[in-house]
Amino acid sequence: MSKTNNNFLKDLLNKQQFVKVKLYKIKTQHLICFGSINNVKATFLIDTGASNSCISLENIDVYDLKTEGEKFEASGASDKKMEAILSKECGFKLGRFSMKKQKFVLLDLNHINSLLESQNVKKINGIIGAEFLKATKAIIDYDNLDLFLKI
Repeated sequence: MSKTNNNFLKDLLNKQQFVKVKLYKIKTQHLICFGSINNVKATFLIDTGASNSCISLENIDVYDLKTEGEKFEASGASDKKMEAILSKECGFKLGRFSMKKQKFVLLDLNHINSLLESQNVKKINGIIGAEFLKATKAIIDYDNLDLFLKI
């Protein structure tokens, strides 16, 4: 996309009340972004194929997360089932975009972080999944590594 077209896209989406969040491509070719959960910094992997947004269960105390409901079985891209639980509504920010009542699935992300660490990439704290991307009418500009979210 040319710089003129990129400015046109930014201007158009800004008029439509979208905010831009900067994305970064890591060594594994995944896209990540930075934000916060309950005012504590976090790194998120963008995963359009993940049905739900998740936070690593090991970070429950770091982000002062409260849970609701019973534990349940969750599945991912592998055939392995994982134990998961929902977080209560928590504060969530990505750049200028913020939500006061975002829910996350809490589950073990060690398998993902092990893969990232084996490639000398820093750990992630969570995953931004399709339910969030759809709810915010997300648009990903892959050329310029920008994520646009509807306010």
